[in-house]
Amino acid sequence: MSVKRAVIVILIVVGAGGYFGYRFASKLMTWRHLDRTYQEQFKPPAEIAPELKGKTIVFHMKTGLDQDDSQICVGFNIVLASLEAGADVTVLFDAGALLDLTGKKHNLESTGVPLRLKKLIAAQMNLPLEQMPNNYKEYLELLNQRGARAFANTAMLIVTGDAEQVQAKVAGYDFVEPVTYTRVAELLMQADLVIVY
Repeated sequence: MSVKRAVIVILIVVGAGGYFGYRFASKLMTWRHLDRTYQEQFKPPAEIAPELKGKTIVFHMKTGLDQDDSQICVGFNIVLASLEAGADVTVLFDAGALLDLTGKKHNLESTGVPLRLKKLIAAQMNLPLEQMPNNYKEYLELLNQRGARAFANTAMLIVTGDAEQVQAKVAGYDFVEPVTYTRVAELLMQADLVIVY
């Protein structure tokens, strides 16, 4: 083998090693970053988002379970994290999500919270698994117990043909205050932040 070929082979080996070594090191750094990011998720929400303390947040729940069940799942998780971070939280049920309170087929009580989600929430909120809700009605009750106020735009019941129920509390949800369009507008206008699900 000539010196020229040997130099070419060495350059190829060093170049390939450098290329693959760089890619491996890059992936290793990415994995370490992701691991650190994952660990940060388990810090108390007040440490992760201290700017939420004292903020007024309205979670405008508009998407019903029968439309997209992930909306209410994620929404409730963010409500809980916001409460834990010290925010003043309001949950407003409106449009399709109102039927999650009143509906016969798809509703909060008949929709279970998946076990994996319960474990994740328990870990993130530093709560025992036994305190985690079994269904979304229990989850809403937990949010209320932790300080979230809940309202339902019962004026929507006129559209569904239940006009006589507009001023009444939603059955099974004594802590959910019925409101009409004017109060909905006030809640939304008074908030520092409105998050829509």
